[in-house]
Amino acid sequence: MIPSRFYADKTVAIFGLARTGLGAVRALVAGGTKVIAWDDDSSARDLGGQEGAELMPWREWPWESIAALILSPGVPLTHPAPHGVVQHANRAHVPVIGDV
Repeated sequence: MIPSRFYADKTVAIFGLARTGLGAVRALVAGGTKVIAWDDDSSARDLGGQEGAELMPWREWPWESIAALILSPGVPLTHPAPHGVVQHANRAHVPVIGDV
C-alpha cells in the first residue's frame, strides 16, 4: 500500500467500504487524511472503522469541510440516476472521484 498524501490534513469522504473502498481508507489514513465513511453493510462499516475511518451516515456528513467524495464503483454516479450521496456532493460542490 502506498500512502496517499494528496489530501493530507483535509477531510475526504468514502461511500462504499468493500475491497477498493477499504484500500482507499488505508492509503488516505496513512497519508494523513481524515476519512469519514459509510457503507450500508454493517460488517463493511466495522472493517472501515478498524482501518481508521470515522463512521457516519452520509446524510450527516459535514459537506462544507469535505475536500472530495470517493465513490465505490458499484454506486450509481449517473445511471440510471445518481445516488443520493452523489447528489449531495454535487450540491455542495464536492468533487466526486472513483476509488479504483
